[in-house]
Amino acid sequence: MTTSVSVAMATCNGMRYLAAQLESLAHQTWLPAELVVTDDASTDETVQIVEAFARVAPFPVRLHINPKRLGYRANFMKAAQLCQADVIAFCDQDDVWVEDKLAVCIDRLVNTDAVLIYHNAIVTDSELLEIDTLARDALPAAYNPALTVGPLAYGLGFTLLLRRQLMVFMPLWPRSLDFHDPTNREGHDQWFFFLANVFGSIVYIDTPLARYRRHAAAATHTRWAGASWITRGLPYLFENLHHWRNFADGCARRAELLREVAASYPPHYAAAALAGAARFDAYAQLYVDRLDLYNAPTLVERFTIFFRIKANGGYRNGDVWAKGSRSALKDLLVGVFALGSLRKRFLPAGEDLTLGGN
Repeated sequence: MTTSVSVAMATCNGMRYLAAQLESLAHQTWLPAELVVTDDASTDETVQIVEAFARVAPFPVRLHINPKRLGYRANFMKAAQLCQADVIAFCDQDDVWVEDKLAVCIDRLVNTDAVLIYHNAIVTDSELLEIDTLARDALPAAYNPALTVGPLAYGLGFTLLLRRQLMVFMPLWPRSLDFHDPTNREGHDQWFFFLANVFGSIVYIDTPLARYRRHAAAATHTRWAGASWITRGLPYLFENLHHWRNFADGCARRAELLREVAASYPPHYAAAALAGAARFDAYAQLYVDRLDLYNAPTLVERFTIFFRIKANGGYRNGDVWAKGSRSALKDLLVGVFALGSLRKRFLPAGEDLTLGGN
């Protein structure tokens, strides 16, 4: 049986680069069964560009215009829900796909039990001149069984193709928490990567299959210009601390939702859901413990927490559900021994290490 693919594209004021992306879809060697475009109340010529493409496209184009702006998270989720094919491929409005992107991904998908595929891409400037690749964010293995991918990992949305079966969990998405912005729900790339990691396997393709357009040069940090490497480096020992509460809360929420799957969804989901819930609960607790360590007022308390984390396996090497020896060394030197002096010297006045949650 031939596998069909729906391309889910979310647009919003994308007229500058949209035509090039649409053209690359039309030139795919494996043509999609449909292109579903959800436009988020664009005020430029985005809708007209999609309508003109629909008249000549070699596949059906279904355009839905949101009367009120939803934001990119909900807009992508709406596009996915409207798709009708066996496989959903997310598509940004400003990239360019390699001609065999869908063919390569579908071939890999039908020859494994994977529920999600993602691939490498070439990072370019606004004129599609190569800057880098996304390989630095790649998974170490081409094939990754359930729960073998790190709990915070995900591939960028435009690199993802997923089996439609993951859409069964859409009713839970509105209660998810974005790891970097707890006032929002998870992005489509985070959400479906999470589900695939629990309920199936993930395949990574190292071949770059798209050109990922970045519109601005990376910001240059000048705060520590002229300073010694020690002065420049020490502040970054704290750079993720204000995210840790978000990580803990996001993982705890995922565990909660998975327990709901085990209780309310068909029984064949229960074992995987409960296994995933246990992992996410443990990972949330790891971040709570590390926050407690960095905020404990006395050396004795910090040592006690450090050894508790170690005894519970929080610093295991070779396990994506633990932090490893490098984090252990950081927690020992910075958290246990030197928190007070480094916090006063390098963190902005009044900054709290537990920002981002209750």
